[in-house]
Amino acid sequence: TMTAMHFLPLVLLFGFSGHVLGDEHEEHPTIHGSGTTNPSPFFWKVMDLFEERARQDVRMTYRAVGSSTGQREFQGENNGNVAYTDFGAGDIPMTQERYDNVTMSGGRVMVHIPFVIGGVSIFYNIPTADLGGQPLDLDACTLAGIFNGNYTTWDNPAITTLNPSLTVPAGTPIKVFHRIKGSSSTSGVTQYLEQRTSAAGDSCPQLWSRGSGSKINWPTTSGFSPRSGSGGMADGISSTPYSIGYIDSGFGHRLGLQEIKLKNRAGKFLDSKEADLGAAATAALAQTPAQGGLPANATQSFAQVSLLDKDGNTTWPITLMSYMYVEQNLTSKEQNGQLLKSFIEFVLSPTGQGIAEEFSFVRVPASIISYNNVTLNSLALASGTTPYFIEGSSTQVGTGAQEFVISQKRQSFADYDRNLIYSQLDALSARISTQEASSHIETLYGSGTTNPSRLFWKAMALMQDQASIPLHLSYRAVGSGTGISEFIGADNGNVSYTHFGSGDIPFNSEDYSSYTASGRQFVHIPFIVGAIGIFHSVPAADLGGHRLGLDPCSLAAVMSRRITTWDHPDILRQNPHLRVPANQPINVVRRVRGSSSTAGVTSYLQNVHLGAAGCPAWSLGSGRTITWPQGTTPAQGSGGIASALVNTPYSISYLDAGFGHDNNLEEISLKNRAGRFLTSKEADISAAGAQAAATIGQPGSIPSQPTSSWANVTLNDRDGQTTWPITAFSYFYVEKDLRRFNQTGEVLKAFIKFIMDHPSLASEFRFSKIPQSIYNYNIATLNSIQTSGTPFVFESSSTTQAGVGAGPYVISGKRRGYQDLALAAATSNITTLQSSVASLEASSAAGGCSCKDYDDSDVKAIANVAAVFGVLAFVISVIVAIKVFCCTPGHRGGAAKVERESNSVSMGVMPASQMEIKLSEKV
Repeated sequence: TMTAMHFLPLVLLFGFSGHVLGDEHEEHPTIHGSGTTNPSPFFWKVMDLFEERARQDVRMTYRAVGSSTGQREFQGENNGNVAYTDFGAGDIPMTQERYDNVTMSGGRVMVHIPFVIGGVSIFYNIPTADLGGQPLDLDACTLAGIFNGNYTTWDNPAITTLNPSLTVPAGTPIKVFHRIKGSSSTSGVTQYLEQRTSAAGDSCPQLWSRGSGSKINWPTTSGFSPRSGSGGMADGISSTPYSIGYIDSGFGHRLGLQEIKLKNRAGKFLDSKEADLGAAATAALAQTPAQGGLPANATQSFAQVSLLDKDGNTTWPITLMSYMYVEQNLTSKEQNGQLLKSFIEFVLSPTGQGIAEEFSFVRVPASIISYNNVTLNSLALASGTTPYFIEGSSTQVGTGAQEFVISQKRQSFADYDRNLIYSQLDALSARISTQEASSHIETLYGSGTTNPSRLFWKAMALMQDQASIPLHLSYRAVGSGTGISEFIGADNGNVSYTHFGSGDIPFNSEDYSSYTASGRQFVHIPFIVGAIGIFHSVPAADLGGHRLGLDPCSLAAVMSRRITTWDHPDILRQNPHLRVPANQPINVVRRVRGSSSTAGVTSYLQNVHLGAAGCPAWSLGSGRTITWPQGTTPAQGSGGIASALVNTPYSISYLDAGFGHDNNLEEISLKNRAGRFLTSKEADISAAGAQAAATIGQPGSIPSQPTSSWANVTLNDRDGQTTWPITAFSYFYVEKDLRRFNQTGEVLKAFIKFIMDHPSLASEFRFSKIPQSIYNYNIATLNSIQTSGTPFVFESSSTTQAGVGAGPYVISGKRRGYQDLALAAATSNITTLQSSVASLEASSAAGGCSCKDYDDSDVKAIANVAAVFGVLAFVISVIVAIKVFCCTPGHRGGAAKVERESNSVSMGVMPASQMEIKLSEKV
């Protein structure tokens, strides 16, 4: 057991401690508040300062739950009219019903303390070019017509009359964002509209029928979108062109949103930055409660107080005061009451009001401060409690060290560190702004069909090298179906995810209607002609030295699984030299997801042989996706199809012809409309495009207006001895109005023209260039697209434009990247070496040799060629490594770039596509 002697040190220790600190209070003063979200950062900062500067261990919290909830918790709803909090806060006065519940049912006396002034502004997102250099003006009636759902397009006469310089596309829909839950900003806007549209205001009551309050019944049409909180509202407006909504003025300005100039009571159009927000509060003090003014005594109801639509040339029409709701009798709160009063005094002090301005609020006028001082002096505090003293910048020797002092001389390291970080961030932001101003990178991104993706990547690399200003161009090869979906942006508020889409099929009627129903226009721009080939993997030994050929009827039967073996009589009839094992199954490989090649093949099979004698109609339909019969093998992407053909003998499938040839796949000879069997290599791929060009404007052909539907445009099964039967344009899908993209719109137009002006790119990747008549059609289409940037000028590699070629918006063939130059040289050398190897092989096969007259010079030559190949492989790997690890501004690096650049290299026994894979694996 422990003896008394053991206790003695502890007793002495605690006794000594009690003697020294006996004058300290053991309680930990605490206050809790809840209410409006708008000034919550301001409250939190002031509370942090109090906790850091207090000698006592004080605790202060504030829950940002909205004005309405703040009132209900201060009232004590469902709590016997006993407040849940020490104070409430709201951007609206306590409603009459809640005021009565507090004062009558609860028997309490409450006061309103207005502490900051803010405005609610109307923000919008319309491309600058549409505004003609002018801000957007609205009056109350027009704004009501928009928010009420009466005016649904931006070119409504009520809007354009006020804004003659506004030039939005015809029928552009208005996208309205509104708060989903009760909010003071909703209350302020709807009260203003109800008040201003009445007979006493602008007399247009037919334009506002929604009433007023923190929550109303908004229209439920597609043009109206609810959002939660000010952040949700801001995100919706900033990301949605041609949208409008209301937000706390300071919050919207901090995010750089465009603000509408609103017509005030004096007839002046102004925004909240130009207005005097404090003027409305001054006016309210001079008015009676019946006129919306403040009551003589803060204990009276504020329910009728309104700062909306006050007189004055610079008065903002939607002005709100934020209030603290406080009980007049604080005696039950003991020392907490003193802390609450001190907190309110600090909020109203010059220092506190200065902090409020950091959060884009306006100080309350001196007349309101005087009004509040009378209210604060009326607060009843518990006897025996001590007021808090605030030590400012001047040191109060002795006094400042006392217990009930909030001292500016105290500071936490977190606050010090935070201020230091803010200072450093401000400096960095200034430097970044300077850099951005001097070197802005124009970014263009698209997505869609995989077939011309290598062409896109190479064209993008070349254009980036040839541009004067930094460009970053990218393209995601995701398939035509995904490209169309992302361009439509139906799940993104009908806003495209990309600057352009691309596909090997035109929009079908459903997709075209989906896009245009949202009030948008777009154009199809065909830029290359491509072929879809039918490839197989029947072993060469089974073919008897002949090519495999099929007519469309047999092909349809194979793909629909009506013919399931390679020795079917219909196949043998067309291929008498075919020697396959008996009943050898045909493995049909098809795309698993939507693709333009699926659409091209199925459309061809559906239409090519309808009505032909003895040939059943294709019954599986057509489109990017169809329901394939059981027994077919799904594969993803062109690469998946090629892999299945290589790895599975006796298979058949469809592929972009160039991709299939690059992978050394065997192509089936297909019977065309003229009755000739031929492969896509032997055919004239451009012939179908030329025929389409000759019939522009005729039914079923290219429409005379590029904004019209192209759903019926097809190049399949055209006439001509050498015409390939499954042919398609590859298209750009481009918005008719690119003004919202600023200079990026000009980058897109230049990129399209760059591809059309470099037909060698098409042939390099086994496509055919578009006919001249289609080129001319496209130039007219490009000229009709609206943009707001500076057009690019092209300088060819053969013609120098002195001075002009050095300009910032010039794509010059005189510029070139060293990587491209080195790869081009390597390609040229490889081609020469391939020719030498072929010549040596032919010579060896023809002449043979005997041991007697053996000469090893040919062998040495071949060895030398092999050595050169090894050196070139090393050079190419170095170039690839440089491009991966050394990115320059405006140029992309990484594995994707390796794939892009390696597309231009053909290694003989290794197809380009396989080389891409190998290089990527190495990286």
